[in-house]
Amino acid sequence: MSVLGTNEWSPRVFNIIISSITLIIFLRILRGLSDNKTTLLAGLFYALFPLTSYFGLDGLPILTGSLSVWCYLVLIGAIKNGPQPSKIHKYGLAINLFLSLQFAWVGFFYALPIGLHYISRCTYRRQLAEKTLLAILIFSPLLSLALDFLIMAAGYGWDFNKIVHLYKWRAAEGEVGKFIWGNWFARLWEFAVTNFTIPTLVFSIAYLSFGQLLVFTQAKPEGTNERRLRQFPLFWLFFMIPMTQLFILKGCLWKHQTWEHPLGPFLAIAAASGIMLSADMLKKIHRRLSPIVIVVLIGIFFIFCAKGTNYYYAVRWQSPEKIKLFKMLNEKIPPDKALLSFEDFIVNQHKAKGGFYRPEIAWYLDREIVQATTLEQIQKNAQTGKFPYYLVPTVNQLSQLINSLNQTYKYQYIPGDEDARTKDGKFLRAGMMPYIIFDLTSKVSRP
Repeated sequence: MSVLGTNEWSPRVFNIIISSITLIIFLRILRGLSDNKTTLLAGLFYALFPLTSYFGLDGLPILTGSLSVWCYLVLIGAIKNGPQPSKIHKYGLAINLFLSLQFAWVGFFYALPIGLHYISRCTYRRQLAEKTLLAILIFSPLLSLALDFLIMAAGYGWDFNKIVHLYKWRAAEGEVGKFIWGNWFARLWEFAVTNFTIPTLVFSIAYLSFGQLLVFTQAKPEGTNERRLRQFPLFWLFFMIPMTQLFILKGCLWKHQTWEHPLGPFLAIAAASGIMLSADMLKKIHRRLSPIVIVVLIGIFFIFCAKGTNYYYAVRWQSPEKIKLFKMLNEKIPPDKALLSFEDFIVNQHKAKGGFYRPEIAWYLDREIVQATTLEQIQKNAQTGKFPYYLVPTVNQLSQLINSLNQTYKYQYIPGDEDARTKDGKFLRAGMMPYIIFDLTSKVSRP
């Protein structure tokens, strides 16, 4: 925004650029692990997923995590026809593992699977780990994690117990108060249906179960260590990245569908491999049947992804009328003044996390908000001259307060906006209570 200005589209442009680079890295990784058709198909699905189309690829944490995977695979020689391992890739791995944890906790769930994969790989092959690579995989994320904890502890007044409480909250009940595995898996599936669509999930599950039986009945290419045709490339690495995040911080999933972002590459590869495996089987029946079925399946995927993305665009997390209200207040209130309000508009998720203004309100109303809930508080603050307006919702419980203010100050009534839901009762559009804006600078005389 320093470059493009404080506009709604400036953070979106940044997100599009980062997401595009991340998608290119994903394609480059998969191209070095699989054939071109599977790579292009997986890249197409990854880009079309409603979660990707609407939210992007989750910014810098996913970008640095993907770069870490790329550098790691080059260093272990897993990339076919790729660059030769060099110091550049070691520096790249160390820097990206460090930065990924600085941008978000998501970075830890790239560092951990990469480290586990390398140790497992060396154990399976009965070979010693390369000392420099092992040191990078251990110390780079640990140093970054230590820095994160120091910053958090300093913010908490060096109370490390708050960090422990925050972890326990995110690792257990999250925002629902009580953790139940059945409900958690139901929410995981509910979000996945919208984020990745039913066809993707069906093909992925079919490929990862029955498809694997077909794949492993095939013989490996003679005289090589290459994987079988249509075998999932580096399954455990791509599997552990989303699963460690989902299960270690399982409390995050209740209200945050974007927590399923790391599942995107895994499901895209599985769905693409499933379609290509089906095409191979159909080719044996009739040569022309295979491309026709692939085109039809891509069309089905596209339609479902478009419907899923349109659903996200239809959702309104804040009422459009409420956004207009805060835009209007932003124009009315001078930059050196503040808003007096009955509501504080602060989110308090957990005592260890601390409160924060709701993002949309903080964006559209760039003014301090001070809470006042009694007539005495309102009158006292009005005398300071710092608060030109008082905002209060018109609900029955506040009728006495509103009537008292009505006798003293001029006001403007703002109509409410009903919320909306789909036929099955799911959230679609947030509503808004009616509000009254009292002008604290202009008193009225009543007979």
